[in-house]
Amino acid sequence: MLKFLTALLAVGFLITLYLGQSHWNQERLASAKSKPVHQASTSKIEDQSTEEQELIKLTRNWPASAVDQFKQSLKKDKPFTILFAGSPAIGSETDGSFPLIKEKLMKTYGEQHVKVELKTFNLTSTQFLYQKKQEEIAAVNADLIIFEPFILMNNGEVLIKDTLQNTAKIIDGIQANKPETAFILQPSFPLYQAEIYPRQVAELKKYAQENKLTYLDHWTAWPDPTTAELKDYLQPDMSAPSEQGYQVWSEYILKFLTNSKSESE
Repeated sequence: MLKFLTALLAVGFLITLYLGQSHWNQERLASAKSKPVHQASTSKIEDQSTEEQELIKLTRNWPASAVDQFKQSLKKDKPFTILFAGSPAIGSETDGSFPLIKEKLMKTYGEQHVKVELKTFNLTSTQFLYQKKQEEIAAVNADLIIFEPFILMNNGEVLIKDTLQNTAKIIDGIQANKPETAFILQPSFPLYQAEIYPRQVAELKKYAQENKLTYLDHWTAWPDPTTAELKDYLQPDMSAPSEQGYQVWSEYILKFLTNSKSESE
C-alpha cells in the first residue's frame, strides 16, 4: 500500500511539473509574439514625433499664433492653409513668383500638411473694401495670410494714411470670420528711382512693427532701387518684376517661411 501511494505521488508530481513547464513555455511564446508589434507601434509614433519636430523648426520666422495653429494641425492630421493675397504683383497660378513658392512649400512641408492658395485683385485697397472683397479672402478660411496690402496699386491713388487704415479694416474683416488667422505683411516689388513709393513702404513697415505684425522685408534682397542694377530685375516699363526679380522675391519668401538658405547662397 505504501509503495502504491509513493508511486501515485511521483506520477502526480511529474504531471504537475509537466503542466507548469508547458504553461511557462506558452507564456514565453505569447510574450515573444506580442513584443515586435509593440516595438513597431512605438517606433512609428517616435518617427511621427520626430517628423513633426523637424517641421516645426522650419516655422521659426512665422508669427507665434501661426506656429501654434500649425502644431494643432499636425496633431489633428489636418492641412494648414497658407494664403497669398493682395495685388497681382506676386503672380498667378502659372506665372510670377507664386508657382515656385507654392511648389517649394508643398515639397518642404508635405502636401498632407499644408495647402498653399492665392487670391489677387487688380484694385486699390479702397476699391477692395468698397467691393467687400475681404469676404472672398475670409471664405478661404486660411490659417496664415501673406498679405500685400495694395501699396503699389495705391501709389498716386490712395494716401498712405488711408492705405494703413484700409489695411487694418481688411485684417479686422477677415479675422471677424476666423479670429485665429495670422498675418504677415509684405510690400510689392521696388521701383527704380521712385521717390514717394519708398517712403510709403517705410510707413507700412513701421505700421507692422507698431501693431506687432510680422513683416516680410524682401526689399533687402533686391538691388538698391536708386541704382541702374535694379532695372535688370524689372520689366522695361516697371509694370512687374522680370524673371530675375521674381526669382529674388520668391527665394526670399521661401527662405523666410522655411527658415532655410536660398538656392543662390
